[in-house]
Amino acid sequence: MEQTHLPISHDPWLVGASFLIAIFASYAALAIISRLRQSSTSKNWLWLGAATYGLGVWAMHFTAMTALQITKLVSYDPLITLVSMFFAILGAAAAFHLISRPNVGPGQILGSGFFLGAGIGTMHYVGMFAMRLDAQLTFDPALVVLSVLVAVVLGTFGMWMLISPVLSRVPFSNLATATVTGLAIPFMHYTAMLAARFTDTGTTQIHNMIASGSLVTLNIFVLLAVVVLGLPVFISSLLEAPTEQAQEAEA
Repeated sequence: MEQTHLPISHDPWLVGASFLIAIFASYAALAIISRLRQSSTSKNWLWLGAATYGLGVWAMHFTAMTALQITKLVSYDPLITLVSMFFAILGAAAAFHLISRPNVGPGQILGSGFFLGAGIGTMHYVGMFAMRLDAQLTFDPALVVLSVLVAVVLGTFGMWMLISPVLSRVPFSNLATATVTGLAIPFMHYTAMLAARFTDTGTTQIHNMIASGSLVTLNIFVLLAVVVLGLPVFISSLLEAPTEQAQEAEA
């Protein structure tokens, strides 16, 4: 019997929102990390930045999953959904720890990009396995590898931009860096969705899990957490940027 792959599509407005969430979270997180070397409580800044970025990854992922349109009722395992968030936070923490060290070289840049991309990828696929629906989920291995490579390459490039002394003198360099690092999240996600294959099982099951509507509510709370963590630093960074550029011009 030939297996039938279910067609999927995405709501374009929610796709656009997922991109904005990723870039905002990235900007806020990188603004926090830029203070690591200026603070005596660097570990606190490290974990604050990692939490902001990791929560942003999670919020982007499940905003994009809310955008998913498929002809099956979808719910999510609450424990796996929660655990997936911590992979993104831990990956960001490892990346930011490497990139914030003194005398950062190519090895630290590559390592930070790897951990950032691996955290994004692990969060995504663990989150995907939290899905509960009347269909079998499989993946195209080549596209899975490509999706993780996309995150690692963009993450590495973003980490290089973060510490580049040349780019630091360029107007809006912080926004450009955050955009590249932020795009690592949705680019990885939507490449991974191309790898996903939903095969109709022809059965109907009842899942006692988080329904998609409840996921939207949970996602709103996570987005609020990202805003609360990142907005003060985001505004502070915007206000300080003209002053820092003026000081560098005088020097």
